[in-house]
Formats: sequence, structure tokens, C-alpha cells
Amino acid sequence: MAPPLMAKDDAINTLYREFASAYQQLDRSRIEQQYLPQALMMGVSEKRPFVEGRDNILAAYDHWFTKVANRQGSIEIRFRGSNRVHYQQVVVDAGYYQIRYQPEPSSGEAPTQFGGKYQFTLLQNGEGRWQILADSVSRVEQQLFVDSKPVSGLVYDDAFAIIAASSANKD
Repeated sequence: MAPPLMAKDDAINTLYREFASAYQQLDRSRIEQQYLPQALMMGVSEKRPFVEGRDNILAAYDHWFTKVANRQGSIEIRFRGSNRVHYQQVVVDAGYYQIRYQPEPSSGEAPTQFGGKYQFTLLQNGEGRWQILADSVSRVEQQLFVDSKPVSGLVYDDAFAIIAASSANKD
């Protein structure tokens, strides 16, 4: 039997795998399962306010997913945890992410990708499942993702090879 903290880390890391799979499949209903109803999100845009409530967060994902689907492209996200703080039934995770957008091959568009850092506040719901209560992200150089080191118990996905001169890396 796994020690309690190890089992908790495994359960939390399941959230990342489920989130990444839903993101790649542009699956709104599975993204919805990752957020608590009262969740709060601070996205990367410096022009947008905080997004309050799961329904509004899903509307933001709908906008992004629709753009990708309309272009017949695909997206993929990868995570690397760097810090995890346990406090009673709350966990705060911080780390890096890397996103790649792959356009439909005949579009003539080049693939783009970018890196970011995240901080998730996670809460265990009444059914014992970990969900996102607060989601805060910002852009960073992809090299920070690539250079990040594995931390025992935290998610650590493989890195994409960095695409030279990626236009998505510019703010």
C-alpha cells in the first residue's frame, strides 16, 4: 500500500493526465470535470479580467477550442510540476506547461508553441476527486519548461522539441 502522501500525489497527478487528454481532444465536458463550480481563472491575457465560475471558464475554453476545431488543427499541453504545498484538504501546485498548436497540414500554416508557468489551487471534492479551485497562468520562455527538473511525486511530461522562431512565443 502506498504511503498516504504518495497516494495523494498520484490522485492529483491523475488530474493532469485527464486535463491534457481532454485538452488534446477539445473535449469541453472532460475539461468541465477538472474545475469546481466556484472556480476562478486568471488567464494569460493582460487585457482580460479574472474569469469567475466554471461556466465562464468553460466559455473561455469553448472560444479557444472552437478556433482550433474551425481550423482543423490540434493542440497538446504538457506539464512539469515544480512545487506542491499540502495544507489540509487544499493543495497548491506550481510548475511549467508547454502548448503546441499543429495546424491542418494543407493549411500552409506553421506549427506554433509556447511555454508558460501555472499555479493551481486544488481541492478534494466530496467524492474524493481533486479539482481546480483556482487556475493562474502566464507565459514564459519554453526553455524554463525544458530545463525544469523532475520533482519526486509531481507530474513530469516529456518536452516538445522547441520550434525555432515560434511566433506564438512573442507577446
